[in-house]
Amino acid sequence: MPPISTNMHFGKLFIENFKAGIHVPSFIIGMMSPDTITEDDFEEMHTFDEDGNIDVREFYEKFNLNKLNNVQKSFILGYYCHLWFDEYYKFNASKLTLHNSVDLSDDELGAAVGTILRYYDSKAINNFFEKYIKEIVEFNSNINLKELGSISIKNSKEKIIEFLNEHVPEVTYPNLIEEQEYMSFIKSGCSKIMKSL
Repeated sequence: MPPISTNMHFGKLFIENFKAGIHVPSFIIGMMSPDTITEDDFEEMHTFDEDGNIDVREFYEKFNLNKLNNVQKSFILGYYCHLWFDEYYKFNASKLTLHNSVDLSDDELGAAVGTILRYYDSKAINNFFEKYIKEIVEFNSNINLKELGSISIKNSKEKIIEFLNEHVPEVTYPNLIEEQEYMSFIKSGCSKIMKSL
């Protein structure tokens, strides 16, 4: 699964490219919500198919977006965006080229990849979400969507605020993944999700 920073990066691109209006705080809270559910409800809320892949279409089709207000619709789009990107990342992240010229161990490599992705994501996000902090903190916990009964709005908000307050780590191995290749990977995903809608 992608790190939170990568989900936030992808979410920013989605918001910027989605033609209809989005209530950004609701979208971001919805995007964080799949990662706040209990382990018992994880499979149900991620709507896995018989092959163990997330059935994003099944989730999306549970809702009639035309009958939802903009806050509810934005929340569902954020949730959908998270599930969709989980699947995209699962099948495509391994295509990114790793330049492990210093022969890092698996543990060191994992940490270094996490650091460089967080760095690239931070550059791309560029304080985009900071202007929504007050609205996120004050977001009404009851969005009246019975299909999403086991999610925690409170936990979603806490995860977002924690992420926005995190220090961006310094990159030790700057050429491990080429920035342009990574940005193209995220943009390609955004283009594909737009077509799916």
